[in-house]
Amino acid sequence: MRPVIRRATADDLPQIAALFSQSRRLLTFLPELHSVEEDRGFIAGLLSSADVRVALAADGRPIAMLVEDGDWIDHLYVAPDAIGTGAGSALLADAQARHDQLQLWCFADNLRARHFYEARGFVIAETTDGAGNEARLPDIRYVWSRA
Repeated sequence: MRPVIRRATADDLPQIAALFSQSRRLLTFLPELHSVEEDRGFIAGLLSSADVRVALAADGRPIAMLVEDGDWIDHLYVAPDAIGTGAGSALLADAQARHDQLQLWCFADNLRARHFYEARGFVIAETTDGAGNEARLPDIRYVWSRA
């Protein structure tokens, strides 16, 4: 069953902040740059300033989040216990249905995410040494265009 997708609300803050923190901590190559409390403040800011969408589990709780800024996907995270459920795919498909082009940055060491994006038509447009990101880790800019 495909998860329900909707815009996030302020009521979703606790669940979104938790899944964001938990997901980032699965990325063992990524240094821990922020506390859980800082993550929560970051997500609160996104909810008031960005287009944040969530995928909902059958019980109605958010299990994945996607943040858009124009044609950029700034964040796509899935709760660890929801990886493989199709929640991330549903969010990305929703964004692709609403745009003719999308782009995003992905850490080069995030092989699971790279496979995920490439399997959904994203292609490498640029690679960097990471000097421009907070983690200082090599990253890749991916682009998807409606063919």
